[in-house]
Amino acid sequence: MDDLLHCQSGQRREDVRNAKLYGLDYLEVSDDLQVTLLVYFLGKAPEHIQAANVRIAGGQRIRDIRVTRLNLMRQPDPTLDDVMEVTVDRYGDFSTYTLSVVETDQAGRATGQIMLGFDTRYSTISFSFKASCPSDLDCKAVQNCPAPLRSEPDINYLAKDYASFRQLMLDRLALIMPDWQETHVADLGIALVEVLAYTGDYLSYYQDAVATEAYLATARQRISVRRHARLVDYRMHDGCNARAWLSIHTDADRSFDARQASFITAYPGAPRDKHILTTQDLANVPAGSYEIFEPLVFDGNQTLQLHAAHNEIQFYTWGDCECCLASGATSATLRDQWARGGADTEINTGKRMLQLKAGDVLIFEEMIGPGTGNPADADPRRRQAVRLTDVAAGVDPLYQQPIVTINWGAEDALAFPLCLSAQAPPPECNCLENVSVAHGNVVLVDHGQSINEVLGQVPLYTIQERCPGICDPADILVTPGRFRPALQQHPLTFRQPIQLQESACALLAQQVRQALPALSLDSIAPAPDGSKALFAFSDVQDPTNLASILHDAKDQASQVLLARLTPATRQALAAYDSSAPIPASLFAGLAKELNAMLQTWSAACDLLDSEPDALNMVVETDNDAAGHVRFAEAASEGAMAPPAGMLFEAHYRVGNGRAGNVGAETINFLVLRSESWPGAEVTPRNPMPACGGTDPEALADVKLFAPHAFRKTLARAITADDYATLAMRNPKLQRAAATLRWTGSWYEVLVAIDPLCTEQADPVLLGEISNYLERFRRIGHDLVVKPAQYVPLDVELKICVKPHYLRAQVEAALLDIFSNRLLPSGKKGLFHPDNLSFGNGIYASKLTAAAQAAPGVQEVDIVKLERYFEGPNDEVQNGVLQLGPLEVAQLDNNASLPENGRLAFDMRGGR
Repeated sequence: MDDLLHCQSGQRREDVRNAKLYGLDYLEVSDDLQVTLLVYFLGKAPEHIQAANVRIAGGQRIRDIRVTRLNLMRQPDPTLDDVMEVTVDRYGDFSTYTLSVVETDQAGRATGQIMLGFDTRYSTISFSFKASCPSDLDCKAVQNCPAPLRSEPDINYLAKDYASFRQLMLDRLALIMPDWQETHVADLGIALVEVLAYTGDYLSYYQDAVATEAYLATARQRISVRRHARLVDYRMHDGCNARAWLSIHTDADRSFDARQASFITAYPGAPRDKHILTTQDLANVPAGSYEIFEPLVFDGNQTLQLHAAHNEIQFYTWGDCECCLASGATSATLRDQWARGGADTEINTGKRMLQLKAGDVLIFEEMIGPGTGNPADADPRRRQAVRLTDVAAGVDPLYQQPIVTINWGAEDALAFPLCLSAQAPPPECNCLENVSVAHGNVVLVDHGQSINEVLGQVPLYTIQERCPGICDPADILVTPGRFRPALQQHPLTFRQPIQLQESACALLAQQVRQALPALSLDSIAPAPDGSKALFAFSDVQDPTNLASILHDAKDQASQVLLARLTPATRQALAAYDSSAPIPASLFAGLAKELNAMLQTWSAACDLLDSEPDALNMVVETDNDAAGHVRFAEAASEGAMAPPAGMLFEAHYRVGNGRAGNVGAETINFLVLRSESWPGAEVTPRNPMPACGGTDPEALADVKLFAPHAFRKTLARAITADDYATLAMRNPKLQRAAATLRWTGSWYEVLVAIDPLCTEQADPVLLGEISNYLERFRRIGHDLVVKPAQYVPLDVELKICVKPHYLRAQVEAALLDIFSNRLLPSGKKGLFHPDNLSFGNGIYASKLTAAAQAAPGVQEVDIVKLERYFEGPNDEVQNGVLQLGPLEVAQLDNNASLPENGRLAFDMRGGR
């Protein structure tokens, strides 16, 4: 009955249970033969119910189905429903059947009357014998009340501009209002038509703009192009800022908070007698006349220490002259001094002046010309920053001089020979010391100015009261509106996060596609109704006004905030007299608790990999380099969606791109925000230019490269070359090679690696590469990562030396040319590990050319070119020593390790 009555609520079911009426809940076809039906009651079943009381009607092809047996299964638990197992004589067809519980007559035959005690609506169940058959469709029937169909007028959909829209509406009005003949522009009807035509023209233009941005080839907005490129895993970069090393000269030991200081370049009208400025000094200076750099801390300590003894640190040459640090050096010795104390400055306190430690950065700089002793002749290219890995204090026992031995990593190895002392030109001919020195008090800075800006609160879209359901109480659903705030200042700074263990060289280098916006957001939780935030950001700095509001706590937001405070703070607020000054303890405690309630949101590349409760957001820059903040609008988008009424404040940096690549000696001023150092002499300088600043990627480049980038990105290893290519992504490798080997049952992939700058592959590097390749490994391939197979060489050359050349000097030059070392000139020896890699054969012509280039060599003859311990194999006659695809040549020419290769010269001629 009432088959066309569709109701979403199930309230009547609960009422039937509470009224102690009988009712049928649902039915299941329980076996594969489709002859057993399980009928579930709404609560308990009647005491006396037999098979004759159950009638099955309906069917198209198969009718008159009879019930042969009935088994009533009563549940002892009063909260569980009784079940009736009904067995029929045969199964039905695919049509709908009806099971009813009816009364019987005196002969025990079923009648058409509902069984006594059953609810009228729940005395029958419609079902199908084929309900349990496999199906790809949802078995739940959609029951809804569709909206009435409306007739649409015939409209010319080709109308796209103001004139066509105006004519379209006038034609329509002429059809439905034939008596209206007014065409004067002052008529109200004409005015309304023209207003609507203008609105339609604007919407049509907007529609065309949306269609233009819908395709990568036609998009003109940077945000649209970025999203299109992201669909094919091409990450468009927004540039990154520049970084520089600063050395700060100070007249006394002092410290300052890195968050309260910045450094700027010189500007027109800048003072020449001081290098410490305040924000008031820059109030009337145009912002575009200087560039701002702020300190970057990579050890977590925001307090920067300055030591006067670190202004200029001398190298210690152990009493010798004409000394230099060779190219590739990773250690040096510095001259230290004993600290003097008391009224008598000659008293030795036993303490040292230098306070260097591992992790500090020093800048080596050539101060005077080694040939002239003139500071103007110093080479500005002889400057380099190194990050110390080990610092050891000592004393020279010969001269009783305190010294400090420093070491730095191979990544910061000297890129040039650094002269420490030299002989002065005649007539003095004395020793020029301190040709080069080390500067301490080094600070890493990057381009950009810090900005604090309140973005506003998330708007309230709707407040919807939800009616109570069977299992759900009444509730209020607060729906937030769309919140896409834009940062007022631009260009937004992008930078790559720094790593704690990076070298000085690596700290300056940035991967532009890994740069993230220098932006973080603080948020304040909203009131339950989403109308406003619980408090304001100004209350965190000065909670006086908020304390007066919380003392009374009349509105809902105040009551919720008061409940979140600690009992001690609530007790202090209750005792607080708003007419009197706020107590210092209440002021500090309330400010501390409000600050602890702030939530911090961080920027991410995208929201796809974020957890549902992660406080992440995405920043997208437009064509004017202004940042637009985008949050998740639903939990399915990843990250947390901010609720209505949440208040946000942004902390970001402004300054990006090549504008920060300022030259050396241009960052000369320290700006203090909250303090001043009267009479202090502090001079910052950047001995080396700022570098790394990159402009945002051009839209034309993205449109050119994005459609093909996914084809160049290797995401899975199939062939042997794929494994080698993936292994080469590790920056510690010079090259990698791989081959597939059949083991008898499956393939094994052997990956051989050739490390950079060395011939030894440590187990840590092997494990790192193996773990990385595992994610790309093809199913059925075993993976083995091993060092390269090094092949020691046995090379002998007969050299004819030109007359008037010393054979020993020519041989020494040849030993340098054919060495495996980094030469003082910065060049690499012919057999340096970086010059040899997989499968690179050794050609006789290359050996001859290298030897012939040495001064004094007249003729070269190759006597031996073979694998060590293996004997000749016609290599000299063929002109090449061939190597396998996983083999690397090796020739160390170390007498202590002859198994690593041997080099011999047969010197003839000369003198």
